[in-house]
Amino acid sequence: MKRKVLNLMKVTLFVLMWMGYLCVSAQDIAVKGTVTDTNGESLIGVTIQVQGTTIGTITDIDGRFVLQNIPSNSILEVSYVGMLSRTIALEGKTTIDIVLQEDTEILDEIIVIGYGTAKRKDFTGSVSSVKLENSPVALTSNLNALEAIKGNVSGLDIGATNSAGGQPSMQMRGQKSISGSNDPLIVLDGVIFMGNINDINPNDIASFDILKDATSAAAYGSRSANGVIIITTKKGRSAKPVITFNASGSLQSWMNRPKLMNGEQWLESVMARNNSTDLTWLKPQEAANREARKEINWLDASTRTGWIQDYQLSVSGSGEKMNYYLSGSYANNQGVVIGDDYHRVSVLGKINTDITSWLELGADAAYTKSDYSGVGAALNQAFVMSPYGVMYRDEENKLLEKFPYTQSGQNPLWGVTNGSRDNTDLRDNFRLNAYAVVKMPWLPGFSYRFNYAGNVAKEHRTNFYYESHYVKEGAYDDATRYSPAAYQNLLSNANGNIDNRSISSWVIDNILNYTATFDKHSIDLTAVATRDRRDYKRENTTGNDFAANGNTTLGVNGLHKATVQKILLEGDRRANIGYLGRASYSYDEKYYLTGSYRRDGASVFGVNQKWGDFMAFGSAWRITNESFMKNVNILDDLKLKLSWGKNGNQGLSPYGTLSTIRNGAEGGARYQFGNSSNILYGMVPGALGNADLGWESTESWNTGFESVWLNNRIFFDVDVYFSKTTDQIFERNIPVMTGFKTIKSSLGQINNRGIEMTLRTVNIAKHDFTWTTGITFWLNRNKLAHLYGEDLDGDGKEDDDISNSRFIGKPLGAIYGYVQDGIVQESDTEYMQKNGVSAGVPKYRDLDGDGVITAEDRDILGYTTPNFKLNMSNTLTYKNIDLYMMLTGTFGGGGYYFKENREAFMTNGSGLFNSNSIYIPWWTPENKSNKYPSAVFAGDGGRFRGLQNRGFVRLQDVTLSYSFGEPWVKNLNIQNLKVFLTAKNLFTITDWEGDDPEVGSAVRENTYPVLTSFSLGANISF
Repeated sequence: MKRKVLNLMKVTLFVLMWMGYLCVSAQDIAVKGTVTDTNGESLIGVTIQVQGTTIGTITDIDGRFVLQNIPSNSILEVSYVGMLSRTIALEGKTTIDIVLQEDTEILDEIIVIGYGTAKRKDFTGSVSSVKLENSPVALTSNLNALEAIKGNVSGLDIGATNSAGGQPSMQMRGQKSISGSNDPLIVLDGVIFMGNINDINPNDIASFDILKDATSAAAYGSRSANGVIIITTKKGRSAKPVITFNASGSLQSWMNRPKLMNGEQWLESVMARNNSTDLTWLKPQEAANREARKEINWLDASTRTGWIQDYQLSVSGSGEKMNYYLSGSYANNQGVVIGDDYHRVSVLGKINTDITSWLELGADAAYTKSDYSGVGAALNQAFVMSPYGVMYRDEENKLLEKFPYTQSGQNPLWGVTNGSRDNTDLRDNFRLNAYAVVKMPWLPGFSYRFNYAGNVAKEHRTNFYYESHYVKEGAYDDATRYSPAAYQNLLSNANGNIDNRSISSWVIDNILNYTATFDKHSIDLTAVATRDRRDYKRENTTGNDFAANGNTTLGVNGLHKATVQKILLEGDRRANIGYLGRASYSYDEKYYLTGSYRRDGASVFGVNQKWGDFMAFGSAWRITNESFMKNVNILDDLKLKLSWGKNGNQGLSPYGTLSTIRNGAEGGARYQFGNSSNILYGMVPGALGNADLGWESTESWNTGFESVWLNNRIFFDVDVYFSKTTDQIFERNIPVMTGFKTIKSSLGQINNRGIEMTLRTVNIAKHDFTWTTGITFWLNRNKLAHLYGEDLDGDGKEDDDISNSRFIGKPLGAIYGYVQDGIVQESDTEYMQKNGVSAGVPKYRDLDGDGVITAEDRDILGYTTPNFKLNMSNTLTYKNIDLYMMLTGTFGGGGYYFKENREAFMTNGSGLFNSNSIYIPWWTPENKSNKYPSAVFAGDGGRFRGLQNRGFVRLQDVTLSYSFGEPWVKNLNIQNLKVFLTAKNLFTITDWEGDDPEVGSAVRENTYPVLTSFSLGANISF
């Protein structure tokens, strides 16, 4: 009994002690401490949060923190921008000192360069990177890959997309070639891409690396003078297979639609420009529509609400020795302009595997089918149509009237929706990439890589105009114009063509690489031998006049029934070969050197200039790794860099150096002898060859710095560059006594200089809320340094090419003409008398002071190129909510970014006496405008230019997304679920009149608009 009591007392005592321990462990305590980096420096603003609660604080200026009344068994989560996060168990401690280590991933970011990769911190050139995968930018409704990086890369100009399936323009660091291509080289997954950028599905892209200076792009010497855009596609990232489905739908609208005159404004304008109040010219139906107040806005009638559908399904995974990515997508874009449609189906498969420890094999294949079939409405016709005109000749059956009563102007929908024209445009592209990497086990750091890339593109285009397309103009109620008998008489006008094109290309790379580290020394050696070839073929079959056949029932399939048949065969081949050697060296992670030499041969150049040599050198100094910088606490990293290089541009088509002749009907040398009906054709000279045509070469300098400040809060990069492009290839005039008027020549020089800045800041970084900002700025100035090298007027200066607006010492894109000085007013009697003009016409400055406006009064009025570009993006994340906004600006000023827009000022001048347009407050004796000419002014021989500045600021992108993290998502076996709303081109601030300043679409032009879109979508992963 006594033993039992004793045991009971022991158990009771143990329970009481355990309970006491739990009470002590669970009781609330106060915790204080400090947070420093590995150098012992205090960190300000570090977030310390109790795991699983909303309790938290941040460190003060001395790195100290205090947490009151928290459980003694809490776990603290410690996080700070640029540092590795830590979790710390308190275990009853009341004082704790925390040391955070730097997150080196920021500086150790891997960038893709020519024929390899490098750490950003070790690279001496100028490279910008955009990580697209899982970023807010990837959610925007972009059907073209280039749109995703627009505004995000300083120095890279990406134009607007204004048609379904359209491709924007691209230019890097200014225009370098007068007549050759200024497009950057595209490299896809490490191999030169010789296809169309539209064949790359944006949903498959993981990242972009943009090589801007000569050192960066030197690996592709022969074609890299305009820069290089390297695209890397996605790959598997999880050991478990991941199935991802992305879907989005977008509505598109024309927000900046010009406002056409209504019926009465139009009549007032017509009467004013014709100086008449007579309205008897109105057609009976127009008069009836006016009486009934029935009007048509032809821009509205030619457009609709656009719609984009974009779907993608992918499967990806990554094992110990294998990585794979498979995707299929479908996109459908019904453009805002009626008839502007685009469909795309694309498939991509990628796989790579480590066969052994020294052998890696990989391959990827992609197929894209694009359908551009259909014809869009003619917006230039929609601008001029009569508001009181008729859309249908038969309203009940919706049968279009071809001539809606504007002086032979055609219905903008004619040939679009009425079946009088068939159009097909189908494009197929197939590409295959394969590679093998062999690592030499007996020589560590040495590897050999073989790349093969093949690309085949097929285009099938047809056009057929039925006889009904050529209906004659006549009275509105004359139904005989559309009768079968009338159509029968028009069969001779029917015509069509079948245009088949094929482009096949291949690239082969052999790459040797050796990397090694010896104590504080590191080297990276690369040798490349590369070849590529491109073959182009075209067969264009045309057929005209079906009167003898009696019908066009077969449409384009009946071209062989046409009376006149022709077949055009074209083809060309271009080939390149190149050898590259590159060496990179670094010492103690402070000093970096890179040098490269490339020799290229190209088939397109003259026999005397087939080969070109291109070199580049780069150096960098990581100054923050010096001992004297250790006490500079605000600066985390600073790298100074300087590079020089020479690259080339193949600004010439195949066979462009050869002399040519023209024969047959094309030559025009036709002979008939005697009374014979036989026609004989001779040969005539075509072009004069030039065996000395060679490379356009760009030599450039680049200097700048890359920096990180305030514990990875601020990232600021600056690049300053200067380049000169010599041996420009273009046609120049030669004496006609040679038998030719022009010859292609290599001469001239264009200089480019500029500055680029990129600023990225982490404004707020807390546990539940982050806010980052990105700003890009760039300015480019080019100058025509030399042209023909002639001084025909003997003034000691090289002559300008005034006829082509090319001026020595001035930028390209000069606008040359008469300086407008307002509008001639009734008080300008002397000006009117000397120049023979009347009040209400444009007035020009008399620059030579003789009182008469002559050719001597011309001057440079401005330039078409922008002054500078400035963009800003903001990304805000609160818990599971992400908000991204991109504001872009292209600015004029100082005479830059002008374009002609005559119709924004002129009431008259369309060539039609009764055309419509936007309303213009024209000059009258009562309305003495000094901006708009009188209504009767129809032009003055090209003197009036109507220049306007195209500068604008635009809210380009807005993306709002929510990622579901609730338990029910996991219960449904959904790995990730994100829904998002996006908007594109929400508003534009500009003084440009017309449609859009970025594309420069003037009033009455047949240029399609830049659209505003609103999207809803979801991304789901299993």
